[in-house]
Amino acid sequence: EEQDIVYLNKSKLFTPPAPILLPEDLQWHEHYDVRSILLFRFSALTFNSHKIHYDWKYVTEEEKYPGLVVQGPLQALLLLESAKKHHPNRKPLNYTFRAVRPLFEFDRIFLSGKTRPNNICDLYTSNGEQYIGTQATVSWR
Repeated sequence: EEQDIVYLNKSKLFTPPAPILLPEDLQWHEHYDVRSILLFRFSALTFNSHKIHYDWKYVTEEEKYPGLVVQGPLQALLLLESAKKHHPNRKPLNYTFRAVRPLFEFDRIFLSGKTRPNNICDLYTSNGEQYIGTQATVSWR
């Protein structure tokens, strides 16, 4: 496993990165209901003590986000599970993901994907505006 983590300086006001729209040629697009209790439990399960995922007062007043932040690794896990559901007889060979824009617990979150001819799936989480949160790629055995 290899991880590259980028931390940004705290700002006086949350300014999201420029949006990247979902591709139009997706083969599946399903809603996933993320609630604050899931964010809390996933943080506990992964020993992630950063309050932006479970403390609403902290995340809005101190970090200046508009709400609880959905963890990048949670989005990656949901994407992989979605891909496995759409490819039930396949086993993952390689998986990479990159968070490109934060998603929040109040967002309408979607899991989407498409299969390329070379045994690879492109995967995306997005919000209701079809802005990508996390993009991933899985190759199958």
